[in-house]
Formats: sequence, C-alpha cells, structure tokens
Amino acid sequence: MATDFLTRIIQHKGDEIEKARKAMPEAELMELARQRTDFRPFFEPLSHPDASGVNIIAEIKRASPSKGDICTQLNASRTAERYQAGGAAAVSVLTDKSFFKGSLDDLQAARGACALPILRKEFIISDYQVYEAAAAGADAILLIARILRPEKLEQLYRLCRDLGMDALVEIHTAADAGIVAATSARLVGINNRNLSSFETDLSVAMDLVSRLAPGQVPVAASGITGPDDIQKNRHAGIFNFLVGESIVRSADPIQFIQALKGGQWPSDPELSNRFLARKRLPV
Repeated sequence: MATDFLTRIIQHKGDEIEKARKAMPEAELMELARQRTDFRPFFEPLSHPDASGVNIIAEIKRASPSKGDICTQLNASRTAERYQAGGAAAVSVLTDKSFFKGSLDDLQAARGACALPILRKEFIISDYQVYEAAAAGADAILLIARILRPEKLEQLYRLCRDLGMDALVEIHTAADAGIVAATSARLVGINNRNLSSFETDLSVAMDLVSRLAPGQVPVAASGITGPDDIQKNRHAGIFNFLVGESIVRSADPIQFIQALKGGQWPSDPELSNRFLARKRLPV
C-alpha cells in the first residue's frame, strides 16, 4: 500500500502550528499581518495570458517527500532573480520545512530579490498560517480543497482576501472541483499530483478544467517538463502553469522558462538532455 504522504504532513503540521503559537502569539501575528500595505497583485497577471500566450509560476523547491533532495543548497534570492529574468509571472515558494526543506526565510529572500508576486506554497489549515504568510511578505497563499472542510476553505479564502492577499485554491478530483466551483475562488490550481501517493497524471488538469465555474481561472500544476506538456494543456484552454522541479533541476532556469513560454528548445535529443540536466548553481 502506498504511503499516505498527505496524512503524515497534515498531522505534523498541526504540531508545528502549536509550537509556532508559543513562539509568536496569534494576536501579535495578526497585528503584523494587518499592518502590511505592500501587496503585489497575484491574480491580475494570471487572469489572462501574456504576449507569449503562457504564464509561468516558477517554484523554489528544495526537496519533496517522493523525490527526496532536489537542490538543498538552492539560493532563494538568486533563484528568484533568475525566474524574473526568464519571464516568470510569479514565484511560488515552498515553505514547509519537515518534508520539503523550505522556510519562510526562503519566501522573504525571494521577495526581496525580485519584483514578482510571491505565492506561499504550504499546507494551510489554520488562520494562524494565513496571518503568518501575510506578515512574512507573501502576496498569495495556497489553499488545498482536499485538506479543508468547505466552510473552512471559504473562511480562509475570505481571510486572506481581507488581509490583502490573493489565493490559489487547489483541486485534484471532480469532487474537489465541485466544492471549489461553489466558492468565491478566482484562481484554481489543478494539481496533476495525488498528494496522498505523490503519483502524477498529466491528464488530470485537462480533464477537470471544464468543471470550473464561469470566471474561475485555471492553473495546471505538477508534472510539466517541457513545451509539449504546455501545448497539450493550452489546447484544453489552460494558459497558467506552476512549474517547480523541472525548472530547479534545469541547467539554466532562465532559458528553461523562456522555452516553456515558446522560446527555442534544443531539437537534438543529446542537447535537450543536457539542457534538462541540472548543473551546480552558485549559492
């Protein structure tokens, strides 16, 4: 039986939040969050395709439960600069420490190094984490439908909007899509990866996009490895893509993002493989 990664992560997340509350009371964190005024728009640049026809949310990702270490020595500031230079529309930062080796320090470093909106990629289950994201400098947060009751999903969504942030609401199944279609969510991430098993199926986003409510904008996430994957999704009406591992592992993130957006991709298989193979980046 496959390991249920999601159950393990959520159980651990509750313990993390309790420890964080002892270090920083929620009332103090809420005050810090409500003092912020420098939010960068996240939904607007993703509400329509750019001149290339494709928007890329490029992710800062050090590791994952299924793949292990990807790039633990990644420099968040330098990586964010490269993502912006490559033409990314936004930067996603994994902040889970225990399973993905990320942190809020990565988020703050990325935001300080570029002018792009920053998404906090996290397993958010409480108000505390929403306040934490706003106080740390996030412009948007990820809300995962599968781990939240419908009423809690809507409440957290409204809280983040009230604070000045946007939200990317994630689905993976038709049932998730039905729940999210009835919410106020504007931007819907369709995760091709099953968070319980971490198995990936690129057809998920293309199959579920038709189930979104009118006005909801889709973002395909997970498993995007090259221009062919982008084009298949574009035929289904998707123009936003959250791409993590393949960019982090690439030899040149700038060229990789540009290639995903329609730039030149090596036609020779040997050159293509070298293009995809990660070289050591300066830290």
